[in-house]
Amino acid sequence: MSPNILFATALLLLGGAGYGSMFAANKIVADTGFPVLAYLFWQSLLGAVLVFGLHALRWRRPNTSKRAIAHYVGSASFGMLIPTGVLALVADELPASVLTLTMTLIPSLTYTFAFILRVERLRWLSLAAILLGLGGVLLIVIPQGSLPDASTAIWILPALIAPISAATNNLIVATLRPPEADSLTLGGSVLLGGAIVMLPITALSGDLVVFWQTPAALTGVLWAAIAQAVGFFCLYEVIRRAGPVFFSQISYVIVACGIGWGFALFGERPSAWVWGAVALMTMGLALANAAVARSPGDAKGS
Repeated sequence: MSPNILFATALLLLGGAGYGSMFAANKIVADTGFPVLAYLFWQSLLGAVLVFGLHALRWRRPNTSKRAIAHYVGSASFGMLIPTGVLALVADELPASVLTLTMTLIPSLTYTFAFILRVERLRWLSLAAILLGLGGVLLIVIPQGSLPDASTAIWILPALIAPISAATNNLIVATLRPPEADSLTLGGSVLLGGAIVMLPITALSGDLVVFWQTPAALTGVLWAAIAQAVGFFCLYEVIRRAGPVFFSQISYVIVACGIGWGFALFGERPSAWVWGAVALMTMGLALANAAVARSPGDAKGS
């Protein structure tokens, strides 16, 4: 294995651990009653400050072309604000380990959108992956005893907005990424774009409150900011070094870490039905990756 791929693998594990831990951070903040809009604003702003603080060591001016700004705002909205906001809203309703599973649907949903837009051709492995993912969702929603409280199963539906939004962001990154921009600049610019988008929304809603008055909110916001900063850098850098097919394997790491954090912090023990969903969704994820790897035009950076 080349040093380049070894480094990309280390970044993949680091980014997956960061994104996987977000489900725990969301739950910690949700338990305090801290406003979701303020949570999104502060994690975006602090994440941008962290990235650009590191970036100051080798300052490069961000690309401010119309295409680049569209990328920053679009990726911030669909890659961070919408999925994180939705998952934070439902964090009190579903176990963190169950919410983590929704992330396994991202590769299949990305393919579905690309197929609808006629960017991708029909692939039977991808279709099988979609059906396995749907089967995993049904194993969580339908059987009695799959969740600690059966009445919370309805919250799976809004939770699915998160992978739908993240899949949309994959298309945004593929079509609008500024050429020749380094990963640190891109990550910081996207986080800054998220803060700019959220500032007027949060202020007009009356939710622009400080986060350091409650220890739990302070912990959750700082945790989320660090996870977002690390995650966005890893996203861009892994794709630059090893391509999008390699990066798609991050979903395995996210699921494993999300379930691990749920067990360690909240004592969550998934039911047999949820473990069945894990198996189906993991098989679906493997098929989705195999389908992309077999298709023409899956080369690095495509």
